[in-house]
This record gives sequence, structure tokens and C-alpha cells, in this order.
Amino acid sequence: MTPKKALCIHSFSTMGRSSTAVIAPALAAKGIQPVMLPTVVLSTHYGITGPIAKQDMTQFCKDALVHYKQMGVSFDCVFSGFLSSKEQMDIIKDAYTLTAEGLKLCDPVMADHGKLYSSITDELVEGFKELCRHADLITPNPTEALILLGRDYKQETFTQEEASEIVSSLGEMYADVIITGTKFVDGSVACTGYDKKKKEVFFIPLNYLPVSYPGTGDLFGACLAAFMLDGNDLRTACEKTARFVEKVVGYTYQSGDETKFGVHIEPMLKYLID
Repeated sequence: MTPKKALCIHSFSTMGRSSTAVIAPALAAKGIQPVMLPTVVLSTHYGITGPIAKQDMTQFCKDALVHYKQMGVSFDCVFSGFLSSKEQMDIIKDAYTLTAEGLKLCDPVMADHGKLYSSITDELVEGFKELCRHADLITPNPTEALILLGRDYKQETFTQEEASEIVSSLGEMYADVIITGTKFVDGSVACTGYDKKKKEVFFIPLNYLPVSYPGTGDLFGACLAAFMLDGNDLRTACEKTARFVEKVVGYTYQSGDETKFGVHIEPMLKYLID
């Protein structure tokens, strides 16, 4: 049987476990062929200090899509993450034409902990809002969720009622939603989801550890896509994804290694293989 194919349009860091470095192995472990289309090539991800070497790949992405169309190839999923220009957002929308009935998953990478990333302009915020309207599933963190709603995005802790209202508003405005890492006022943490077809809000509790690793959002998105492509509904896919990412983070945390290089995904891939 021919493996399903996922077109992943993300940054590519040659060192550090983020973006493509965690996305490709996670998808491959689930039996899905990852087709990587880098928006930018970086010597390391931005969580590592120093003069990062980088090469914009916008024209390459355009040329690659032309080639894919000439080949007549189609994809079971298009999964996008960090984007650096409105032009790259147009590339994502073009890529969506190569997945007629497939999953269009957009991670609107803009901000975290109540602050916009330095590279994110007003034009890019508006571009992400437009892109999310074309997606089937979006995976913002709480800060990005508030930005997509056009609200004050400084808030970092929520009541369950507030989180429920936010995720359902997002769902009705855009698509199916998983808000990753929602922190509640009682100290608990959960993924907050909204299934647009069922009009259902749900919470997947998380075992929170006092640590933050680059690339965990990319890993979450890749696993979520893989479990969805397996035929799971949104809630089940989110539950399975959360449990795996917890396992990876816990293993890495116990190692005591520096957080800046990301999670130790390599020895944990066996838990994704059927």
C-alpha cells in the first residue's frame, strides 16, 4: 500500500530539534511520507544564541510547487508553520490546491507568552488570519488564539469558561481548533479543542513540567496530523498526541540536558511506530 504523503512547509534548522528536524521523523514513524518544503534554511533555530546563518527559500518553494503540479502529485496533508512573508503565505494557499480532500493544518506561528515574535508585522498577522480561514485545522497557542480573534493578547491564564468561549469563537470564525498549552487559574494545563462539525468544546489535561523546549509545537502538529490521517477524530487525535509529547518531554527533562537544543525525539520514536 502506498504511504500517505504530507507536504510540510516549515523552516529548516540544520542544528536543534525544531521544525523539520522533529516533523519528518515523527511522520515517518507513523508510516507517512514527509515531503519537506523549507521556507528558510537556518544554521540553528532561533532558540540558540549567536549569529544565525540563514537563506530565504521563497523562490525555491514556488519552483517546487510548479514541479509538483507538473508531476500531477497530490498530498493527503499540507502542514505549515513558521512563515516570514506574505509571499510565503500565498505559497501555502497555492499548496492547498494539491490536497483536494486532504487535511490542511496551519500552525499560526506568531507569538507566545503574551508577546509577538520580533519578525511578526501587522501584515503577517493579517496574513495568518486569512490563511487560517482556508485551513481545516489550526493549532495556535493561547497568545496566538487571542491575536486571531483581534483581542488583547497579554492574558496568560484563563478560567475554563474563558477558554471555552475563546476556542469556540475561534472555531466558528476559522476551522477546527486545538489551542496548545492553555494555563488555567488553578495551575492546571490542558489542550483546549473545538470540533466545528460537532460544535463541541473539549479539554485534554496535560501533565505540566516547569520547562520549555523549542520544537514541541512542531512535534505536536506533526503527531496530530499523523493521528488524524490514521482516521482518528479530532479529540482522539489530540489525546494521543498529548500523551506522546508528554512522554518525550518527560524523558528529555529527566536527562537534564540544556533545553535550547530541543527534545530527545530519537529514542522515543518507537512509541509512534504501530
